[in-house]
Amino acid sequence: MRVAVAGFSHESNTFASQPTTLEDFSIHFGDQLLDRHADTYHEIAGYIAAAADEGMQLLPILSANATPAGTVTAAAYDEITGQILSGLSELGPVDGVLLALHGAMVVEGIPHGDAETVRRVRAQLGEDVAIVVTHDYHANVPPELIENADALVIYKTNPHIDQRECGMQAATILARTIRGEIRPTMHLVKPEVVFNIYFHNTSAPPMQPLMQDAIRLEQQSGIVATSIAAGYQYADVDWMGPSVVVVTDGNKDLAVTEAERIGEAIWAIRQQLILDIPTPAKAVEEAIASDRRPTTLLDFGDNIGGGAAGDSTFVLEQFLEQEADGWVVTIWDPAAAQQCAEAGIGGAVALTVGGKTDSEHGSPLRIEGFVRTLSDGAYEEFERRHGGARCYKQGLTAVVRVPCGAGSGLLVLNSSRESPNSIHQITSVGIVPPQQKILAAKGAIAPRAAYEPVSPHLIEVDSGGACWIGRGSGSYERARKHLYEWTISPKAGDNT
Repeated sequence: MRVAVAGFSHESNTFASQPTTLEDFSIHFGDQLLDRHADTYHEIAGYIAAAADEGMQLLPILSANATPAGTVTAAAYDEITGQILSGLSELGPVDGVLLALHGAMVVEGIPHGDAETVRRVRAQLGEDVAIVVTHDYHANVPPELIENADALVIYKTNPHIDQRECGMQAATILARTIRGEIRPTMHLVKPEVVFNIYFHNTSAPPMQPLMQDAIRLEQQSGIVATSIAAGYQYADVDWMGPSVVVVTDGNKDLAVTEAERIGEAIWAIRQQLILDIPTPAKAVEEAIASDRRPTTLLDFGDNIGGGAAGDSTFVLEQFLEQEADGWVVTIWDPAAAQQCAEAGIGGAVALTVGGKTDSEHGSPLRIEGFVRTLSDGAYEEFERRHGGARCYKQGLTAVVRVPCGAGSGLLVLNSSRESPNSIHQITSVGIVPPQQKILAAKGAIAPRAAYEPVSPHLIEVDSGGACWIGRGSGSYERARKHLYEWTISPKAGDNT
């Protein structure tokens, strides 16, 4: 079986001020794609593993990935999709295609970029070539994707630690389809709730029992795959929100019945989806008072993995104002990191840090301190962590010890936006978590897999930024305005 493989992934935050250009994508072609992913927990690693078992010859075209940020430019999208299509042409006849797509890509002029990618591939290959797609748990799935793919499989965990298994499941479905053993039939249901990212943890209610139901359903005869995507609320698109996708072996009625049943279960817990979490001031106050070390603050508004800038100052400002001791916070600020490099280890520095991307992420803060360490910012993660990656690069990185009242804190300044999916982001620059009192991670659910093993106490923070979780319907133009949380929330018309 000749199977083409391509990956094109971006989580696009339409509220982020910085667009995503071609230069922002890391692109690997041909065998580089397989080499890069084989020794990881990514879904393409799952494709590779299943191909060996199923007798598939994988024909890699490219994989393109960029750190979440603003809308993808039309030029970048057309260039990468054009290369995928030309790669398919050069391969000649294929039996099937595996596409690793995020599911929340927004392109200039194209609200659902991933669905458009599948449409273009389908238009080129025709109806007889099987196409199986994998998506991130934060996908906003539109009906048109279901129309053009044979099967869609979505991660079942957040933090995302089952990507490899998701890829294996997708590749196995494709192999069985090519051999004629099954005839995938899908149905999509879009529950009319927002399902805020605060509730996306698959290891805790309200999502945990829903996902367990989906997993159990896959054991039922005739069910090929069952997926729940929690959605991505930072993309102002027509079909923003959760999705239920059930794939059966040729049984449309069964697919409809089970997808609608899970959709009704999501609607039934809608009153559990109302937010009540502390502001940065309250969260820092609680962390200072806590006797569990270290306490980790999850800075939701500056969630780098959701497209935020990574230079928000709201939490740092509270550390300084409340004279917290033993804190660690990371801020993306290449200019400040360079100043530290020029001062050298042990050098005194006076810096203006953070708040430089836009006004949404707070104001720049003036701090003074001493350079503790300097690093090239490279580190590795060998455990299963969100995103499935192994090698990371946060660029030139400096750690500054900042006096704070009677104590002090550690400010990590890096030069490349990197989601805190691995604890080695800070351990690689000499920080030992058990020796600290408060850690701050710029993320929502994703950092949990990295920080829960070292932190007995995690506090979610309702902070500002491109990933502000309290954003109401008044900020949206395309999304459906009647979604449950918005119809009852006092912030529903807020345009902040």
